[in-house]
Amino acid sequence: MKSIIFILALLLSGCSAVGHYNVDKNASNKADFHFIGIPVLAGAVGSSFPLTENYSLTAGHVAKLMMVRVKAYNPLCDVAIIYHNNKGRALPKLESAVKGERVNLYGYNAYTTLPTSSSGTLQAFGWWDKPGTSCRMGLTDAGGIQGMSGGPVYVADGAIVGIFTATHRKRNQSIFVPYQNIADWVANEMDGKDLASVKKSTALPALLSPAVVLPVARVAAGELN
Repeated sequence: MKSIIFILALLLSGCSAVGHYNVDKNASNKADFHFIGIPVLAGAVGSSFPLTENYSLTAGHVAKLMMVRVKAYNPLCDVAIIYHNNKGRALPKLESAVKGERVNLYGYNAYTTLPTSSSGTLQAFGWWDKPGTSCRMGLTDAGGIQGMSGGPVYVADGAIVGIFTATHRKRNQSIFVPYQNIADWVANEMDGKDLASVKKSTALPALLSPAVVLPVARVAAGELN
């Protein structure tokens, strides 16, 4: 119990919100809600979304904190496949994220527990830490707040292109893992079945300059949501 309280205290002190986000009842149809204890007081809330009838995708740190049953953690990116009963639910399309397209983020606000969404543009791609050896991330000016982490990133054609994982306060951006970066891993974990409906190029855009590399130190500063 003491360890849980300690984790919750860290979440409260490390809250990081960026940009604009709004209460959106439709978000409850896009993302699922996970919490420990009393979420309004503790802020211990995370999101996920269906992958198959039996599995969902979420952020790796959400899976660890919420103590859900985990099938697999991605070795590079902050993403996890969790067991979840999605029978009877519509399963989303999965596509590659493309720079410049409009995106919509969905999840739950950790402090109100209300379904929340935001919108913006995929502005750039960057490495979480060392180029070529860490997770490749998408950066958007769509707003984000603690609790939305693990929620889906949608585009206009109704497909999911990523998983929201963190915010970058200095850049005033939300950060997500583009689906193309984990597609092979997901297919492998699903016994080789390719779940993606990739209508766009899977080629990653050109590398960003070192000036916009995202340092892992941001995690210690509490910028994961």
